[in-house]
Amino acid sequence: MKPVPAIVIGTGGMGRETLALLEARNRSGAQPPFEILGFLTNQQDQHGSQVDGHSVLGPEAVVADYPGARSICAIGDPRARIAVVQRLTQTGAAFLTAVHPAAVCHTQHEIGEGTIIAPGAVITVNVRIGKHVILNNNASISHDCVIEDFVTVAPCATVTGHVHLGYGAELGANCTILPRIRIGRGALVGAGAVVTRHVAPNTVVAGVPATVIREFDPDERL
Repeated sequence: MKPVPAIVIGTGGMGRETLALLEARNRSGAQPPFEILGFLTNQQDQHGSQVDGHSVLGPEAVVADYPGARSICAIGDPRARIAVVQRLTQTGAAFLTAVHPAAVCHTQHEIGEGTIIAPGAVITVNVRIGKHVILNNNASISHDCVIEDFVTVAPCATVTGHVHLGYGAELGANCTILPRIRIGRGALVGAGAVVTRHVAPNTVVAGVPATVIREFDPDERL
């Protein structure tokens, strides 16, 4: 099959990990292969430089110069990722979905465009994943879960059955969400937390069991 031109948005850790994911996918022989054109970032001091052997092509707006390419927004923070994708969408950008060959995805699932699924991630049966979601290394998503758009799940987080993760929610590393819990829109679960009850939108919870430690400011709410 003809290679698909691909651009990674973001040059930070998530961007470099996503580049490695795309390269691993190409090595696995998955189709169609991606022709990696380089990175885009609004950090001017990086324009024209090289990151992990690939060129930083310029700011986000340069995506319009590559009408046949597909982009992937590799920015871990959900609020920042939402803003970038909204800007790119206004330029007419198209997006790709990136699944590492070492991820385990059972057959009965849905994955939206722009989503990144890292190595070791496990998605079991009847799971619905929205657009521009990031499932990091060794994250586990159990049966009958719903993950809305722009959710970030950090490494080794465990999401048990029938959990609902709201738009733009973020789960910290090694946290555990018990069955049938609902994590509200824009909520943040701290690393290592064990969530035993529903989490309200735009709140931050942490601890074992998880309790509310603060709310997002009005201008930060989703």
